[in-house]
Amino acid sequence: MAVQWYFEATREIADLLSAYFKKAFPEYYKKYSEAFEAGRWSQVDPGPWLGRALVYKLQVLPHVDGLDDGPTACFSVGYFTGGDMHLSDLGLKFQ
Repeated sequence: MAVQWYFEATREIADLLSAYFKKAFPEYYKKYSEAFEAGRWSQVDPGPWLGRALVYKLQVLPHVDGLDDGPTACFSVGYFTGGDMHLSDLGLKFQ
């Protein structure tokens, strides 16, 4: 029930990110959408990503996965002070 609630509660942002993804990377969007439809396990998950990670109040090391191919959506939300988001592949740091 918690997973279903999460998908429903985040649907608006998932739909927005999906629209951006489709416009910016149409070839990848098609590939991701086909994989999502083949591997979809929840009817309330809007896709097109097969996985999501939610990091809450936790500093993490850079994630590297050689099996991934394509863009990833990353963003921070909430009210906080301090902390940075590093996109090492792009040489970017957001405060």
